[in-house]
Amino acid sequence: MVSRVIPVDPFDLVIFGGTGDLARRKILPGLFRRFCSGQIEDDVRIIGAARSDMDTEGYRQFAQQAIEEFNEGRTCDHGEDQTSSRDAFLSKLHYVKLDALGEEGWPALKELARPGRIRAYYFSVAPRLFGPLAEKLQTTDMVDDQARIVVEKPFGRDLASAQELNKALAKHFAEEQIYRIDHYLGKETVQNLMAIRFGNMLFEPLWNSQYVDHIQITVAEEVGIGTRGDYYDRSGAMRDMMQNHLMQLLCLIAMEPPAKFHPDAVRDEKLKVIRALDPVRADDVVRGQYEGNGERPGYISPLFCAPACACAIGPAKSPWCSRTRPIRSLPKTPGGTPTF
Repeated sequence: MVSRVIPVDPFDLVIFGGTGDLARRKILPGLFRRFCSGQIEDDVRIIGAARSDMDTEGYRQFAQQAIEEFNEGRTCDHGEDQTSSRDAFLSKLHYVKLDALGEEGWPALKELARPGRIRAYYFSVAPRLFGPLAEKLQTTDMVDDQARIVVEKPFGRDLASAQELNKALAKHFAEEQIYRIDHYLGKETVQNLMAIRFGNMLFEPLWNSQYVDHIQITVAEEVGIGTRGDYYDRSGAMRDMMQNHLMQLLCLIAMEPPAKFHPDAVRDEKLKVIRALDPVRADDVVRGQYEGNGERPGYISPLFCAPACACAIGPAKSPWCSRTRPIRSLPKTPGGTPTF
């Protein structure tokens, strides 16, 4: 699939949780690649905001290490020296030590995030902070018609908490200003899936239950849990992977071609897939946790509680496929074996 470089207007981007795992692994390396592709203009500021005790120079070093570690060997393709390209990107980064629930750092952030241009606020934080951050942006007069917020998963723990989050955000931002995203959709393999499905005249006529017996979706992660044991203990693979990343993949595989490739039209087709699914029964789900092997701690120890999970999902009424679709999420093993 050939990617297109879409020009964007000048903007300032604030990354709340700018020193977190998502920022380090995904957001900062991804922004560097966008810079290499020419999508980040000269007059752009990228502002990290977090509780970590560092200054702007420290944050630039943090970002440099993230780019070197997680940029997957990709380089800028416009012929410039790689070091100079990286340094030019890093010069756009700023940092503010900020208390999301208090007063520390907000005046400095307001000074850096300039009015009169697009200001995007990326909530790379726990869902419990979404509402307070949105309120704080409003009360500090950092919200206008050009403001945007980006919220990541997990979007609450269940339906009720997700609905409460929607209400909290809607108090301060219009629906058109709220971007609920799933970073899995930006993966190259997922992007290619769209091209194979809807842009390939050989595959599309065969992509139905007459020729496809069943579908299996497996996400075998390359990265271990690391220091995310506490997060996994509260969320687990079901909330972390199943109900967002894997459901998105399922929708892309099973959805009908949208009438037009517009965000709302694509969303409508995805909803048809989800509404056609049977409720998942408890006996269709297998959950487990990895034990240690003597060298590395097991995920069932207090600091490393990270379930693996697998379940079978089938359609209630769908002409696309009459068989169940097994989906499974398997975090990288620490060298032990899963206990189910």
